[in-house]
Formats: sequence, C-alpha cells, structure tokens
Amino acid sequence: MKQPLILLTHNYDRTAAVVDGRVLIGGNRARVEVANSVPENFKRMMSDDKVVAGEMSLGFHAVISGSQDKSRFVGLPIFLSRSFRHGNVFVGKNSVLENFSDLKGKKVGLEEYAMTMGIWARALFREAGVSPQSIDWYTARDPVVVPEIEAKLKSTLNLSRVHGRTLWDLLENGEIDAVIGRPPKLQDVHHGPFRRLLKDHWAVQRAYYSERKMFPLMHLLVLRRAAYEERPELASDLFTAFVQSKQIAMDDLRSNLHTLSVTLPMLESHVDDTVKIFGDDWWPYGIRRNLAELNAFASYCLDQELTPAPLQLDRLFCAETLFS
Repeated sequence: MKQPLILLTHNYDRTAAVVDGRVLIGGNRARVEVANSVPENFKRMMSDDKVVAGEMSLGFHAVISGSQDKSRFVGLPIFLSRSFRHGNVFVGKNSVLENFSDLKGKKVGLEEYAMTMGIWARALFREAGVSPQSIDWYTARDPVVVPEIEAKLKSTLNLSRVHGRTLWDLLENGEIDAVIGRPPKLQDVHHGPFRRLLKDHWAVQRAYYSERKMFPLMHLLVLRRAAYEERPELASDLFTAFVQSKQIAMDDLRSNLHTLSVTLPMLESHVDDTVKIFGDDWWPYGIRRNLAELNAFASYCLDQELTPAPLQLDRLFCAETLFS
C-alpha cells in the first residue's frame, strides 16, 4: 500500500530518520515533503487532500477542533516544534518599553491572531496585568490561515488588518509599538532597527521553566480525519515512527564525543546543561509528559476567546494516543 504523503515545515534532526528511511512507518518508507515556509505548510495542510499527515500549528488545531463538531484533522502528540516565547516580542531599538506590563494601551502586531506564538505571548502579557482587550492589535498575514477567528474577535477587540506593508515596516517607522514574531532579516534580530522587549529573555525563560516545568508547545503532527477513519492504524504507526526518530536524534546529540554532527564547538556542554535542566528526555512526546503545557494552553485559548468552551484532550488527539 502506498504510504501517505507527510508535509513538514523543516528538515528537523528529530524527523530525519523518518525522512531518510532509517525509521519506517508501518513497515514502509515515508513519503515526505518540506514546505517552503511555515505559513505555506499550514495553508497546504488545510487545502490539499493529498497531504494525509503533517505539521500544524497547535493554535490553529485547537481553534479548529474547539469550534467544529468534527474537525478535518486528528492530532498526534508529536510536538515537532516547541519554544519559549519570551524573546519573541520586539520593539524599536530606541523604545522606552522594557517589560510586558508596559504594553497596556499600546499597538502590537503579529502575523495572525490565532497563531500559537501569539497565544503563549498573550498569556505572558496577561500575567503581567495586560489583557488582550487593553491592546490595539494589528495582523498582516494574507491570506489568513484561520480567518473565522479574526472575524469573530473584531466585535470584542480592537483588531485591524495591515494591507500592503509589513508589521516590521510599521514598527521601524514608529506606527506600532511592538511585534510578536521574528524580524525577517537575521541581522535585525541583534543589530538592526529592533531589539527584544526583554533585555535578558534567557534569564526570564530559565526562571519560567524552573517555576512551572513547562516547555511551550508550538507545532504538532496531525492526520487528516478521512485517512484516519479509513486506516486507523496510521495513527499508531506515525506515533511510533516519530518517537523512534526523535530518540535517534537525541542519542546522536549525546554521542558526539569525537565528531560533531552539529556546528556547535561546545555541543557536549550544551547537551549536559540541557539534561541538568530538562532531564534525559528533554523534548517529550505523548500526553502524560505534556499535560502541564496542554492544560495551560487550553486555558489560554478559552481566556483569549479563541475557543467557546474548555478544550478536551479527546477533541485534540486521536483515541490511540490519549494514554501515551
């Protein structure tokens, strides 16, 4: 039987063994494509039925699953992307803003309101006393991946669309105060017209993890529901394969004693520090090891009016993985 087409946003080390055939899916080599960009990946997942499984924004998946009786996707707790987002709020390099609490009453841009990065960032703002309603929001992605959310929220938020210009142009010209994201040019992250809002975001992220033991989830693997209903074993086959692939990548990082496979001179030290902070499995898949993050994310979606009711895990993930 022909293997399903899988779409990824990047050639991750944790997926490499699936891509190159060292790990098989249901006894067969995977068919994998890598999208040209993250937005292209998500849009194609929404529209191309030939893509049976692939990487999806947790925010988009949560919004779709929470607002529809039967989403077009079932989720697998394979968290292909995760990242702390304290360092993804940028201001102009001469801005007087220094903390999340300074954003009350300000103009803040992000590509799409329901994007996962924005959900985690707004939760940080809320903890600093800044509600979504106290910010003027600007979005710029065209087309929007989940347009129904922004249409609905315009009745409760000051939410505007930017046309013909980028958010970074607006920020550089002082027309907005901050952007949640990453500057388009790598050099602008450190030496351009922008700077991070938090001047020592690494220290804040370490403290965040030390206190909560949460490593924010960004993207997961989803399986098209029609394919899942036709071949339920696909869910278990995919889960098993991606778990094995991730373990191969982590084992490789821990065995770089002579030849470095990653272009980092102090790789062994980085891995040792990571294990001390996060434990031996520092990038866990499955439900149980990620319950804190999943429960927090569900509460943020409800608080931010992205879902009409608290998200239940059985709406986000297929039955075969609920006890993983």
